[in-house]
Amino acid sequence: MQYRHELKYKINSGIYAIIKGRLDAVLQKDVNTENGIYRVTSLYFDNVYGTAWRDKLNGAMNRKKFRIRTYNLNPEKIRLEEKIKDDNVGYKKNAWLTYDEYKSVLEGECGFMTDERFSETSAEDFFTSVCSSGLKPSVIVDYMREPYICQAGNVRITLDSRLSVCYNTFDMFAKDAIYYPVFETGEAVLEVKYDGFLPLYIKELLSGLPLMQESVSKFILCKDKAMAMRGM
Repeated sequence: MQYRHELKYKINSGIYAIIKGRLDAVLQKDVNTENGIYRVTSLYFDNVYGTAWRDKLNGAMNRKKFRIRTYNLNPEKIRLEEKIKDDNVGYKKNAWLTYDEYKSVLEGECGFMTDERFSETSAEDFFTSVCSSGLKPSVIVDYMREPYICQAGNVRITLDSRLSVCYNTFDMFAKDAIYYPVFETGEAVLEVKYDGFLPLYIKELLSGLPLMQESVSKFILCKDKAMAMRGM
């Protein structure tokens, strides 16, 4: 497993424009993007006790959460991710799912995850959590991402904007899915992820700006928005 550092900042439209200009001038965009941006849609899970939500709110040093993620709502690229936080660093475990397997998960059928191909992956842990703590769909998070990469330090910088939450379904591919904005116009999240070190010139790209590092969680923001809309 590869532990990575993760820095997060909530920024406004003015800071967004400045940082984007600096990044465009120095770094490369992720080659997997189309026109430098893509849509990220994630179905987050939580257990019957709301542990993932509560641990994040309480700032627990050791925590984990599961999500199923797709890009540009492509049913041929569905990934089950387990994001594990250990103090100030974290790592992820993954498993690719077919569309039919994804639909099975929504129906509460996860027995296929005992197959050998899922051994030591996020799917194996997911199945255990379903059986032990009643893991179930919690909220769908949706946003647009602009990713930049730097080979030194294995740095990945992303600008995530147009954050919204799905209100009426837990199926990311549902044609009648309704999304509501969570951010004000122009707001975004800046994320900086790296392995052992952050190159000096990357630090300089982010210098001279009123950035305040904080524990920004799109999962929490969207979950809270959904609960507020339901009057919970």
